[in-house]
Amino acid sequence: MSNVTTERPVAYFCAEFGIDPKLPIYAGGLGVLAGDTLKQASDDNFPMVGVGLLYRGAKAIQTIDEDGNQSEEDFPVDPVKLGFEHVYVPKEDQPLFVRIHLTTQDVWARVWKTNVGNVPLYLLDTDTDQNPPEDRAIAKALYHGRDEDVIRQQMILGIGGVKLLDALEIHPEIYHVNEGRPAFLFLQLVRQFMERSGMDYNQAFEAAKNMIVYTNHTLVREGNKTYDTAILNQYVGYYAKKMNISNNELLKPGIDPETNRFSLTHYALKTSKRASAVSQPHYLLSKQTWPEFNWLQVTNGVHLPTWQDKDIAASQQNPSLLWQTHNQKKRQLMEYVQQKIGFGYDPNHLIIGWARRFAKYKRPDAIFSDIGKLKQIIGNPDKPVQIIISGRAHMDDLEAKKTLKQIIGFMKNNIAGSALFIPNYDIEVAQHLVKGVDVWLNTPIKGQEASGTSGMKAASNGVLQCTVEDGWTSEVDWFKLGWTLDSEDLAETLYLRLADDIIPEFYDRNAQNEPENWIARMQKTISLSEQYSSQRMLNEYNDKLYRE
Repeated sequence: MSNVTTERPVAYFCAEFGIDPKLPIYAGGLGVLAGDTLKQASDDNFPMVGVGLLYRGAKAIQTIDEDGNQSEEDFPVDPVKLGFEHVYVPKEDQPLFVRIHLTTQDVWARVWKTNVGNVPLYLLDTDTDQNPPEDRAIAKALYHGRDEDVIRQQMILGIGGVKLLDALEIHPEIYHVNEGRPAFLFLQLVRQFMERSGMDYNQAFEAAKNMIVYTNHTLVREGNKTYDTAILNQYVGYYAKKMNISNNELLKPGIDPETNRFSLTHYALKTSKRASAVSQPHYLLSKQTWPEFNWLQVTNGVHLPTWQDKDIAASQQNPSLLWQTHNQKKRQLMEYVQQKIGFGYDPNHLIIGWARRFAKYKRPDAIFSDIGKLKQIIGNPDKPVQIIISGRAHMDDLEAKKTLKQIIGFMKNNIAGSALFIPNYDIEVAQHLVKGVDVWLNTPIKGQEASGTSGMKAASNGVLQCTVEDGWTSEVDWFKLGWTLDSEDLAETLYLRLADDIIPEFYDRNAQNEPENWIARMQKTISLSEQYSSQRMLNEYNDKLYRE
């Protein structure tokens, strides 16, 4: 067990937090997981504070034109209108501003607070009058801009986050670096130990490291950014001088010996006392990739009060009631989709959902690999199928945008009437989808999906999984639960599963027009919920990751 207490909480740092669909400070599963973690901490009265950035909503909304091209629009964020609180200096009647030194000048960040249940979430905001325009725009958009712009965001988050907690007299027992972007908090902790305890750099290094834990969320190259050391040298000189060491010594933990570039993942690993992977295969692959580090496994989980429908959970033990409730959720999804995009469909059809961030390794186009075969499989008027897809490509990922355009083209021209795309995928869209489809399709390249929490959300509502066994889905025996796919021969096995297993079983009905075998799978699938809940995850964090 850990020594975490109300007086010595966990400081949970993350570059994004998904707590509200109307607050665009998250990009996908990482942010939603961070939000779920804070919600669970609140439910359990677990001592935790969240620290992040307040992004101002640039490029936050996905728009799709008639040809299927994705573009992005701004969603202006007004923290006052959103109900955020100004944070004030303790015992003083003035707002708290944190100063972070970048290159040759200081950047100021005001601090906003919102409560996630009873857990405070503090957000740093550089859009304040003390800063020139270029600094006011540091946190204008999430994960966008030049490498230098991203580094500036990361230093504001890490260094500024430690400073704001210090100013508020919050003294964490543990700093949890959730994904590498907040890892520069290490610099400020080292400085504090040197200045307040008289330690030299090496002593302060070990003391700070002993307070930090790190969770890695992906081994995909795009998720483990590296940077030219020349850029970093512009920013760390001030801190190296304060620590009486060279720039090279300060950057050394993050230098990738193969490329001589600065790797935030290397830096986070070498400045934390232990690291957690987010599923069993991710743990094994992490140990293989970085065997010199202290790895442990805490599989991700989802906040069930947010994602599991109460009616579905209550009807799990009664097959007929469960089927009736499921069909109610399907109709509600259809009505939501119709309201959102103007097109409806028959909710009595078999509904297949694919929804998550568009990225090459997730293979959103797998089901469309042979459009003629797909049309034949889903076009049987006696056993019709409806496909619903949602997700957005990163604004700078041109390849993913091209894939999205191709998929929308197939939907409009080849299988019109049997497939729909819901734009601007967010928490609200996800909450409807994971309750209202019949099958959740998951098609990553095996070994590249670290966890994949969207399937957990769908499973908690009895939505059956059709999945490549990767991330959390490789931990489950899917016999009489769902269906697995061959990552090496994905399209062919997907078509076989649909034609030979999934569609026939869905339409195999008893005298009451109920698919008995299907419902039995649903009941067993819902039983996975506790195993993949954020409550189990937070308990394991406390027992494994936060321990002394």
